[in-house]
Amino acid sequence: MGSRTLKLSNLDKPFWPAEGITKGDLLAYYQAVAPVLVPHLKDRPFTMRRYPNGIDGKAFFQKDAPKGMPQWIETARIQVTTRDRPRQRRWIRAPLVNDELALLWMVNMGCIDMNAWYSRVDRLERPDFVLFDLDPSPDVGFAETVQVALLVKEALDGLGLQSFPKTSSADGMHVLVPIERRHTYDDTRRFSEIVAGAIARSYPKLATTQWAKAKRRGVLIDANQNGEGKTIASAYSVRPRPGAPVSTPLRWEEVEPGLDPLQFTMAAVQERVAKHGDLFEPVLTVRQRLSEALKALG
Repeated sequence: MGSRTLKLSNLDKPFWPAEGITKGDLLAYYQAVAPVLVPHLKDRPFTMRRYPNGIDGKAFFQKDAPKGMPQWIETARIQVTTRDRPRQRRWIRAPLVNDELALLWMVNMGCIDMNAWYSRVDRLERPDFVLFDLDPSPDVGFAETVQVALLVKEALDGLGLQSFPKTSSADGMHVLVPIERRHTYDDTRRFSEIVAGAIARSYPKLATTQWAKAKRRGVLIDANQNGEGKTIASAYSVRPRPGAPVSTPLRWEEVEPGLDPLQFTMAAVQERVAKHGDLFEPVLTVRQRLSEALKALG
């Protein structure tokens, strides 16, 4: 691409051995969806989650740009919090996936799903959206996740806020609320906690805010995922799960009983993009204020 060269490797390596899906198949998918995916990654610190030997091999996270990364992949110098105890702050050089070639380099390095911050490097402290992360406990399934997603939509509709759903993997869902870049991560977390808590109290057998897995029953509405440095698998990300499901943007009318997230394969998603374009494009363009909603919620 221009003066830049990307050499791909091990295209025949099985990444999903049971399904016969290779690394080359994954690269071909990401090249096909790059026009709708890259805008959702652009200018956001990118965390590499690498599966060099496919989903059955060991995986590891890499926040700092690795040695040998091409100079033509842009980076941003940012501070992150370590997982060490006590937690510390350190400076890293975070990769930015700002074009197709950078995206394909990440995939060639074994990244299966694309994990990026909620905010962009010019205003890292100001997220672009509130996330409602719906994670079913072992006692429930995707049908209950759909029910909770619709309850989240109902609550947001009542507050005058547009929201946009996508599958997150084989059993969970994400609901995103795009916002103006005036709110802090504390604002978004407080908002999601209030909404999640209200739903959990109204439907205690269906929804929960209990984070501890041992005590959890029903579908977790995880407000803790709203925080600086948190990442989610972007729309159109292939997930490292059996069947290679894709995190797929949906129309709300599709979120109904019988919805099967495993139907959203790489081939199916390419067909959807060809037919509908980017259903998540409003997440990039719609800007809403939380101020009135927070006042209404007390």
